[in-house]
Amino acid sequence: MPITNKATVTQWNEEKGFGFATANGIKYFVHISALGHPVRPPKVGDTIIICSFGKTEKGARIEKGILDGVASRDEQVTSPVRKNYRKAKKSKIAVIVAICIALAFAFDIYVVYTTPDDAPRNKKVCLLKENPAEKEYTSRLHVAKYICDNDRLPSYYVTKSEGKKLYEQKTGKTFVKWNFNPHTTLGVMIGGDYFDNREGRLPTAYYYEADVDYFGNNRGTNRLVYSSGCNIYYTTDHYKTFSKIVFEKQP
Repeated sequence: MPITNKATVTQWNEEKGFGFATANGIKYFVHISALGHPVRPPKVGDTIIICSFGKTEKGARIEKGILDGVASRDEQVTSPVRKNYRKAKKSKIAVIVAICIALAFAFDIYVVYTTPDDAPRNKKVCLLKENPAEKEYTSRLHVAKYICDNDRLPSYYVTKSEGKKLYEQKTGKTFVKWNFNPHTTLGVMIGGDYFDNREGRLPTAYYYEADVDYFGNNRGTNRLVYSSGCNIYYTTDHYKTFSKIVFEKQP
């Protein structure tokens, strides 16, 4: 099951301007404002290319995206005045693009590909523009990028045994089971324990595991399983199936 940055619209309320889309088994809230200015509203079955997403107490949401295959209103300008405006705008965009390319080389910005056809070069793609080392991230791609760059987990990850002790110290209760969200309850993520690959579903290596994509009231079933050398896999069903995450530099 390949990981993708594309979500499928499953519900849309045209009157209120919002709906829901799903990707990788996760349901995202999406507002029309997050999609720029498409010439028509989304409809069920449309594809949204996710540029950035976040989470609230109510769940995950798409913060910025592109409605795939649907032009923006800016692309439909026809009057001479607007054409001249667009030419000037294109010149500004060209300068901005040149600056962005320079920054990409300077700061090692990456485009994420999880399968060879996941983000074809002739289509719009979204960059992971944040630097994962600067603040805490819980999403699979940002955590995976940190592991790939540093060959270790971020400092806010603790092992299961450490998490249990922290829970008892912070709450004064005896740990029973993981029926709470470690990130919102303790301010940590769980990861760094050895993964034995007992069923042999992954190539032979010395693996560790880490929780990612905390959206509910517990640890959920989404995990990264990784070994040295940026060898990282993602599972959404608690180790039953895996998809490899591969990072390639923007050409």
